[in-house]
Amino acid sequence: MAVSFGTLVVITVVIVLGISLISGLTNTRDLLVDKASAAMSATQNDFIELLNPAAYEAVYLAELINADRVDVNNRQQLIDFLLGAISGTPQVNTLAFVTPDLQVTGVHRQSKEILSFDESKDPVAQTSIADLATRSKGSWGPLVYVPTLRQTVLNFREPVFKDGKFIGALIASITVSTVNTRMNAAPALKNSKRFILYGDDRVMMEQGVTASQATMGLNITEAVPKLDEIEDPVLRAIWSDKAKKLKLLADQTAFNSHYLEVNGQGYIYVYKEITGYADKPFTVGYWLLNDEVSTEMRRLLIAGLAGLGIMLLSTVVAIVIGRKISRPVLALSKASRQISKLDFNAVNALPASRFTEVNEANNAYNSMLRGLSWFETYVPKTLVHKLMESGEARLEQRVITVMFTDIAGFTPQAESMKTNEVADFLNHHFELVTACIEAEGGTVDKFIGDAVMAFWGAPERQDDHAARACRAATAIRKTIMADNEKRRNAGLREVHMRIGIHTGPLVVGNIGSAGRLNYTVVGDTVNIAQRMEQYGKTLSPDQADEVFILLTDATVDASPGIGAIKIGAYQLKGRQDPVTIYQLVD
Repeated sequence: MAVSFGTLVVITVVIVLGISLISGLTNTRDLLVDKASAAMSATQNDFIELLNPAAYEAVYLAELINADRVDVNNRQQLIDFLLGAISGTPQVNTLAFVTPDLQVTGVHRQSKEILSFDESKDPVAQTSIADLATRSKGSWGPLVYVPTLRQTVLNFREPVFKDGKFIGALIASITVSTVNTRMNAAPALKNSKRFILYGDDRVMMEQGVTASQATMGLNITEAVPKLDEIEDPVLRAIWSDKAKKLKLLADQTAFNSHYLEVNGQGYIYVYKEITGYADKPFTVGYWLLNDEVSTEMRRLLIAGLAGLGIMLLSTVVAIVIGRKISRPVLALSKASRQISKLDFNAVNALPASRFTEVNEANNAYNSMLRGLSWFETYVPKTLVHKLMESGEARLEQRVITVMFTDIAGFTPQAESMKTNEVADFLNHHFELVTACIEAEGGTVDKFIGDAVMAFWGAPERQDDHAARACRAATAIRKTIMADNEKRRNAGLREVHMRIGIHTGPLVVGNIGSAGRLNYTVVGDTVNIAQRMEQYGKTLSPDQADEVFILLTDATVDASPGIGAIKIGAYQLKGRQDPVTIYQLVD
């Protein structure tokens, strides 16, 4: 009980504390997720909305060319369409058409120049145009540094086909500085910084870094700076081996996150990979100073520690109180366990208790014990045990085996005995018989004068119920014969018995009135078993056998290997069909 009280207190405090902590963690997590989601969504949308129009523009022009709305061989018409297209997409820096022989015609937004040059000797351009000739639709190419612009550009390349033949490609370019300007125009987050990585080791954009700063030191081989070349130590350390998975955000899938300490300060990185806009994936995201989250987590930790202290104190108090009232409860529990064994003689009455509730329970228990001690005299304990084990008492039909025993010539013998002698004799006889029956798992149904009715196969199911009944009959014979030896030595008259056994279907369960029920069996099988016992008078009128046991063929068939001798088919009283009778000899 002390443990129970302590456990109850622990559970209660843990539930309350858990709800508070979970609520706090959930609120903290939700705020962090909302903040991360909003920042990620803004960064991602700005980036995608900046790039997609360039692709849409190139695809639409390719469709016009394929539909003969634009003649690529008419240079002036081509330039007019390129100028019209670039005017509607301010983020596009250059828009050009490249023929299969690498003749370039294009327009440039900043300089407003018409571009016309030959790239046929450029091996990179040769490889690119050959690759585009094999593609059915456009794609974004790698970042390229353009020396004439002194800038790095993102370019979308759309192959152009006419009548199924590759006639060139449209290339729309957006400078990285345009992306940088667009990203820097977004509202800055407190104690955080946006970024866009090109692959894992290149930085295309940093919030707060101007376009001129971002392009310093770039060349054809270094289109964007390396991660380890930038000044921001926090972003530079993003892929550090010391980074830890952020468990608070681990179960969401909208973005990735981790935690890292840089120069003694904690930072949270939130990022998402975007593919399809270059030859390498872009990683858009931001880092966030961990102070705000850490402050809230510290509050939750302090609250949790305080709750644990209260829980420990409450547990100690509950255990002390519980131990004071556990002794009488343990005594009641122990006595109840003895009651469950139905051994009422071994159970003692419980003493009075200082606790009112426990004292009332003890008094009620003592009254119950007195009543059960009387019921024990009339209710078979074996039947109660079986019903407790099986948990069944409903009416149902089963195939079971029924046994009837009777003492031959008992009525005239009893007439010469005193009343107490008759009672002593029957009690002794019934003890011998019931012990053999119960040893084989049988249920004693009732005592009828000097006769005993028993059955096997209910309430517990016994596949070998017929064999059990036969073994019980054999045991009764041996027991009676041994008891007769003692009676002869004492100068008393021998006891001769008849036993009848039959196997068949019966209705079994609680039968009787609402005020009195008997767990018994009803059906023709009972009648046959009784008449088998009575038929022993006919087959053994001289009572030569001390115990004469008769079986029906149904019982013999249900207990293979049993030692029985076939006597023959006989017409039993009240039966139309003859019954084949066997005598049990072993």
